[in-house]
Amino acid sequence: MAVKITETCKVRALDAVLQRLETRDLEQFTSCCPDTARIVQLGEGHFAGRLLDVHFPGISFCLEWCNRTIEKEIDLQNDMLTFSMCVDSRRPDLSYNGVTKAKDWVLLQSGEDRSVLISPAESTQLTVKVSKRIFRELTDVPPEIADWLNGEVAHGEFLKTTFLANRLRDVCRVALEASLLPGSVKRRQAFGNSLLATLATGLTFEWLSKQAFFTHQKPRALELYQAVRHALLTHDGELDFLSSCELSRLGSRRSIEKAFAELINVGPAKYARIVRLNNSRRKLHDKAYADTSIGDIAAEEGFWDWSRFTTYYRKQFGELPSETRSKCSFPVAASDTLAA
Repeated sequence: MAVKITETCKVRALDAVLQRLETRDLEQFTSCCPDTARIVQLGEGHFAGRLLDVHFPGISFCLEWCNRTIEKEIDLQNDMLTFSMCVDSRRPDLSYNGVTKAKDWVLLQSGEDRSVLISPAESTQLTVKVSKRIFRELTDVPPEIADWLNGEVAHGEFLKTTFLANRLRDVCRVALEASLLPGSVKRRQAFGNSLLATLATGLTFEWLSKQAFFTHQKPRALELYQAVRHALLTHDGELDFLSSCELSRLGSRRSIEKAFAELINVGPAKYARIVRLNNSRRKLHDKAYADTSIGDIAAEEGFWDWSRFTTYYRKQFGELPSETRSKCSFPVAASDTLAA
């Protein structure tokens, strides 16, 4: 969903741009992220998010901010290069997916895969997507860079590159300013080509000045977190498997606890509960569950104690499950009128 900026001005701070937009609740925010397969609200309390998309032929930009820590599961496209970075000008030492001082790092991904990223609370994230085909056709990127982009970054690389990070910010600012100007399809095409050329220049300069990119392998904490997360989801959020032989294959309990604390500031047991609470919330908004009572939805997610479920739910989302369901636009189960 594209959102226009109504105020014509020079874009200086990208995170300040979002402050002029209305906030969205969790469901609205998720629906505006077409490539996001799943969002889990990790932080507790009412959710508020802002999102801005700008599209040009061959290249698109997405700025987002939210007041709670979230986990995003993103479907990557094989024909796209995806650059992700933190652009919060007020928090230069912010940690992003296990990498500290994130403003100097760019996560570059290329390949058909599913990526899991953690967006810290009160931070502004920038995602730039580039068509590989158009990028190759319109720019003179050296062959060695093209080969590297198509090969090594298939599963994601963290690039330590202040120059490229700043270039991405500059390109995004230009894109936001250009989006304010009236223009024909041909003019937007010219803008898109210019933005791609500027990005290609940044990549080439960085490569030639250092003969390679300084990359950072995926942090161990992030690898462990993703492995345990996958196992938890496979086991429907149950932690019993952690005492089995599968635990030794993933890591020690101490290392798992440390990885979760470092990345999301909660342990794996609480994370499993948060996932099940988010599943419950999705079902409360799902028309397919309109005839299912809140109590039955809670039981499906392993919450057998109604009082405990409502306590957990209210703490996580800042409202009762009945309040969540009351916002739905479709008729719901009559038994919900008795729910707390």
